[in-house]
Amino acid sequence: MKSMSVVVIGSVCMILSLSAGIAHAQGTAQPAVTQSAQAERPTLIKRDAAGNLVRVDQPLERATLAALKLSDDEKAKLEPVFAEHERLVDGALRHATANISRVARVMEENNNAEVQGKLNELDNSAPMLRNRGALRAAIANALTTENNAMFSGVMREYMQAAAQQAQREAQQQNRKGQLGLMAVAEARRVAAMDVRASFRRIGLAAWPQLKEILPASGINSTSAAAMRAKIDELSASLGADASSEGKADAFMTAINVISDDQQRVLTDALYKRFAPDIPPMKKVEQPVPEAAPGTTTTPPANEPVLQPR
Repeated sequence: MKSMSVVVIGSVCMILSLSAGIAHAQGTAQPAVTQSAQAERPTLIKRDAAGNLVRVDQPLERATLAALKLSDDEKAKLEPVFAEHERLVDGALRHATANISRVARVMEENNNAEVQGKLNELDNSAPMLRNRGALRAAIANALTTENNAMFSGVMREYMQAAAQQAQREAQQQNRKGQLGLMAVAEARRVAAMDVRASFRRIGLAAWPQLKEILPASGINSTSAAAMRAKIDELSASLGADASSEGKADAFMTAINVISDDQQRVLTDALYKRFAPDIPPMKKVEQPVPEAAPGTTTTPPANEPVLQPR
């Protein structure tokens, strides 16, 4: 584990140095890029008034594709790719429901510091959360060569900026010794967004009959009553023409009126009812070998440390 931390921290420093070197070279040797050209270049980089990176609020692959100009043919090819990925994620999480609601909540709260630990159990049942190679290969097959190159480039740029933001936050919070862990947490956040998206899908599927499901879900009567009251309140404000996004938001609000323990009980019941019944997946361990004296090791291929594969 010590050698892994050295690699992560070294990788952070290398990427930050490389980014600074590229910026310096562009400032001295390259012609100035016009504002219109910069505006046309797809990117996920957005910053708030304080200069902090605004992290994407949906799975990284979807956010990246939304930034590209895709043809109708590409969009049509991508639909079954994401449908299958989402089916597999929902089915895999059916076997590891204990932390799903908590992961979803810390993502809603943008609480990046808690993501890492909450994903451990979920990883064991849904290894595609950590290794996104299969999804990204399927996406690549649906895109033109030009858009595939931009897809990879936009993700890489974002993850490098996220690593820089992790360094900034570590310094602001006087957590310099945890720089490597925070950088890894940025990559793990990609998986956490998939978990939140899955939870919202299950909540959306359950929403029309959620009140009726509560008595048999296993939650206690006090929690059921609190949720019913909140569901009635939210349903009245949503109206009959509520969007899917609005209903998913309402579900997230309603479930958060009950305790974490009760959320785990209800989450398990909802996944057992609405997620596909797919056999649990086995996580393939790829241990990091010990490095010879004076050398470093390479992290496993399925561990996204700083940037997407």
